[in-house]
Amino acid sequence: MLPDFYLPVLDPFGKEAKRIVERAPPLDSMPEDLVEMAVKRLQWKGGESMVERTPEAVEREVLSFYLMAQATASISHPYSREVQFVAEKTRDTIKYRLYCLFRSGEADFCLKAIAPSIKILTLDEFSKATGVVFREEDIRKIRDLRLRKDGLREVDDHILPQYTPSWVVRWQDLMQLMAHGRLQLTDLHLCQGWAVVCMRDIWDLYSDLVAVRTERYIQTVFERLQEQGEPHRLLLDVGERISKMVPRVPALTAPRWTGGGLDPECFPPCITSAMNGVSHGLRNFAIVMLLTPFLSYAKIAPSGKANAKISDFVKDISVITKEIFPLIAEAAERCNPPLFQDQPQERANVFYHMGFGMT
Repeated sequence: MLPDFYLPVLDPFGKEAKRIVERAPPLDSMPEDLVEMAVKRLQWKGGESMVERTPEAVEREVLSFYLMAQATASISHPYSREVQFVAEKTRDTIKYRLYCLFRSGEADFCLKAIAPSIKILTLDEFSKATGVVFREEDIRKIRDLRLRKDGLREVDDHILPQYTPSWVVRWQDLMQLMAHGRLQLTDLHLCQGWAVVCMRDIWDLYSDLVAVRTERYIQTVFERLQEQGEPHRLLLDVGERISKMVPRVPALTAPRWTGGGLDPECFPPCITSAMNGVSHGLRNFAIVMLLTPFLSYAKIAPSGKANAKISDFVKDISVITKEIFPLIAEAAERCNPPLFQDQPQERANVFYHMGFGMT
């Protein structure tokens, strides 16, 4: 098994990682190679994300991660596209590392790194503790459902073990994922408060959890920087470089007769923020009261007439359901927690505010 100094490669928020951060050099004397690594890590593909098995390499990995996160917090708000971009890239990195380490025979090390965040038992350990016995038929059914989830019908013997349920995880440890809309309780096969999972489930669940913690850490740093004033110049410089890496939002297709597509680059800042998703206290206003009239009235009914209703301009409601509402639904899904999952009645409220009533 790999030594403990390697744990931060999978757990950047664990005890070992925190010890490294405590002895980090000041920003004024941050080595140039670490600064470059903080940016380039967002471009890693495949094996580029693997870390050499030396304490020095692990230290560079941790410091570049925190510099990346703090720099992102210095130039963007918690629900921005920059934060989402960094969180998703971090998720992909952790997932790939888990995949490689599992395949290289380091499954026990991976489970050790995950254990502080998610309690995991083998099926045998769970059976001994609870008396529950899993039949082979049940295992195969859960495996086949997981294969279908990934769109697979047939796999070779090399891949099949990755989909075969071998562990259980405590579902309460996954509540952060549910709160952030990354998981639903109905996605899990539950037994006495534990979810039956396969190797790929563990990769997905844990990498998503690290992504959520990355988002939360960036939010914490953002709030601290708001109180302290102007961030350090290095954070701003790195943050600007990261911001330029975020893919541009593509032009949004609009109905043929509306005079062209919607260009997100021309949206006012308040609309851009709403499109990126907002926090709990602002969701209803941002999605229902702000974004809905902007995307609908401004494009479909830009006449300026007082008390105009979308229903006065639209003959075929599919224009709304296929063109406008999906954009609103995507923004609602990005909220924390997702608005329509948390308050499904707000779907009808969106149509009500466009003049179609509550039906």
